[in-house]
Amino acid sequence: MLDLKSNKVNDVYQWFKSGLASVPEPREHPFICNELFFRYFGITSETRVLEPDKRLSESDIVLLVKARKRLNRGEPLQYITGAADFLGNTFMVNPYVLIPRQETEGLVLWLAEDLKGSNQEHRRKNRILDMGTGSGVIAVSLAALFPDYEILACDYSEKIIDVADHNAQINNVPVSFFLCDIMVEENVNIAPDSLDVVISNPPYVRESEKVYMSKNVLEHEPAAALFVPDDDPLLFYRQIISKSKYWLREGGWIYFEINEAMGGECTSMLKGEGFSNILVNQDIHGKNRYIRAQK
Repeated sequence: MLDLKSNKVNDVYQWFKSGLASVPEPREHPFICNELFFRYFGITSETRVLEPDKRLSESDIVLLVKARKRLNRGEPLQYITGAADFLGNTFMVNPYVLIPRQETEGLVLWLAEDLKGSNQEHRRKNRILDMGTGSGVIAVSLAALFPDYEILACDYSEKIIDVADHNAQINNVPVSFFLCDIMVEENVNIAPDSLDVVISNPPYVRESEKVYMSKNVLEHEPAAALFVPDDDPLLFYRQIISKSKYWLREGGWIYFEINEAMGGECTSMLKGEGFSNILVNQDIHGKNRYIRAQK
C-alpha cells in the first residue's frame, strides 16, 4: 500500500523523498529528508552508508507518513521536527514562535563582536535585555557566549515565554524571562539606568510585503511576530526606543534587526530620541538589516 520496497533505511529514505510531491523546490528535498531522519531517528547520511542494513520499525514509518503529509500541506519542517539550529545550538520551536533566521544570527554576532572588542573595564555584571524574545534564540545565544553577563528577556505571552525558558534549560544557560507587552502603556519592572544593552528583532514586515512571502510562512508562522501596518511600520521600534532611553545607562547601546527599506527612518527616529553613534549594518545578502545606536 505504501509502495515501500523494504524497511531498510535507504529504501525508506528514497521512498520518503519520492513522495514530497507538493514541496515546491526539489533541491530542498535531500535537506528535508536528512533533517527529518536525523531529528526523528538520529540517522545521518553517514549512517545510511555505513549501516545499509539498518531497519526502521513500523511505528517509525507511520511517523514518516504523518510528517510527509504535513510537509505536502506546506507546514514548515521546523514545526514538524520541533527543532531549529541557531549559532550552533538547538532550539525547540512551535507555531507560537517564529522559526529563527540566519539574518538574526548576524545581529547576535554583531553585538558579540562589539562586546568582545570593548575595552571597558567591567566593574559590574553587564545587563542585556532582549525585547520580544520569541523562541529565545538571541537571549540564549548571548547567555552562552557571555556567561558572566546577566541576560534578561521578555515577550507578551506566557506560551511564548514557556518556549524560550525551555530553550534556556536545554542549552544550560541562565536567562531571566518575564512577561512584557511593549505596546501596552504599563510600568515595566526595569529600573532606570540599569541596562547596558537592549537588543530586539521586533515585527517589521509591512502588510503590503506579504505578496513577496512564501505560503508556508503566511499560513503557519505567527503573524503577530512578523507584520506591521503600512501606515505605521516602526510602531514597535518607537516604543522600544522610548523605554530604552530610561532603561539604558549613559553610554549604553541599542541594537535592532530592521526592514531593509527602513534604515533611514530608524536612523531619524533614534536621532530624534537623542541617541548618537548610529550605524546601519548589512546582512549576509548585502541588505541593510541591522542598526545600533548609543545613549
